[in-house]
Amino acid sequence: MSRLLFAVAAAGLALTTPGCQKTATPPLGLVGEWGWVSSRGGLTGKQTDTPASTGTSRQWVFRADSTFQQRETRQGVALPAQEGTYLLGVVSSIYTGRPARALTIIRLGQHQTYVLSELGSRLVVNDNYPDGFGKTYERR
Repeated sequence: MSRLLFAVAAAGLALTTPGCQKTATPPLGLVGEWGWVSSRGGLTGKQTDTPASTGTSRQWVFRADSTFQQRETRQGVALPAQEGTYLLGVVSSIYTGRPARALTIIRLGQHQTYVLSELGSRLVVNDNYPDGFGKTYERR
């Protein structure tokens, strides 16, 4: 009986410990450089923008210390990089009405919160308001 209790306690500890670590530090899957691939949304939900259609390339860089940088080039001209910080959390999603993973980017004194839809080889974030855009980035 004591072996069974020990096994159950060990399994419970193993399942809860990684969850605590995820809230204390950013997920390693987010850290790195991401290149913008496309955005889709707007009033009709069908507007699609890409680097080729806009003449703009954009990179998001997330660091393990929760700092953020956006690099952008328009029509071949590099713009000054924007620096900031980021937070991971939970918001009430307008898409489902339920809690969803969220990414908040803070730069130039403004907060932009996205519903985090995908995080793997692609990073997909969606504006959490009507007529917003979904943005897709790929790891560089």
